Amino acid sequence: MRRCHDIRSFFCWGSFLTVLGICPLLFAPTVHSQDTFKSGKIFYDQRHAEADSFRADSTNIDRAIELFQTALEQHIKPEESASYLLRSYYFKGMFTGLSKDRQQQIYQKGREVGEKMIERFPNSVPVKFWYAANIGRWADVHSFVRAATNGISKKLRRVSEDIIEEDPRYQGGGGYRILAQVHYYSPNIPLVMSWPSKDKALELVKKALAVDSHHPSNRMLYAQILLEINNREEAHKQLQQLQQIQPRPTHIVEDRYVQHRSRELLKQHFN
Repeated sequence: MRRCHDIRSFFCWGSFLTVLGICPLLFAPTVHSQDTFKSGKIFYDQRHAEADSFRADSTNIDRAIELFQTALEQHIKPEESASYLLRSYYFKGMFTGLSKDRQQQIYQKGREVGEKMIERFPNSVPVKFWYAANIGRWADVHSFVRAATNGISKKLRRVSEDIIEEDPRYQGGGGYRILAQVHYYSPNIPLVMSWPSKDKALELVKKALAVDSHHPSNRMLYAQILLEINNREEAHKQLQQLQQIQPRPTHIVEDRYVQHRSRELLKQHFN
């Protein structure tokens, strides 16, 4: 052993540990830890593989969920792992063709994980945003009346306001967009929840558009609110323009869904 010097000492010591059965385990946890989050990100970035229009095969997003859960349990990039896990729940529930019951289960997971992660990372805008996205979808699949009466709508409003205060540009004005959706979809229930307002929804979506006028979801929501207030000419213009967009390479399924919704609204209101 004394004859091993410099780099030779490393290999000599490594050979000794290998004989003892120690060396293979010595570095494996570090390598695995470094790869878990990265692998999850790779699968998430390929979530649109084998997509049929706006419906994706669930294989890649399921693998991403598994890897981000593991990364979170092992404290590997915990804040990023948490936000990507919530993103993955949102995508799985929204774009993999699940039944309503299965969607409810997925968004319930997103709600539960999100509440824990917000306590753990109270200043994380990505965690707050993707938590809000999940509970917004939870409200949609359970009904906005239920969300209004059990406090979900108020919670969604509060989280959206936090996002706007901390980073109004995140996800193309995403805080404004989510808060606009809360006002647009939530029922106005006297003595229970009297604050939702279509006028406020319009004001907020215009703020989202001021941040990112090209974001498909901003424009889609704008068109929906314009229809609600009977501005048919501008709504028709927005819906037609959405048909011409080129889906973003990073959001192929999401943008195809926006185009699908715009086609449905064109048929419903202008045919």
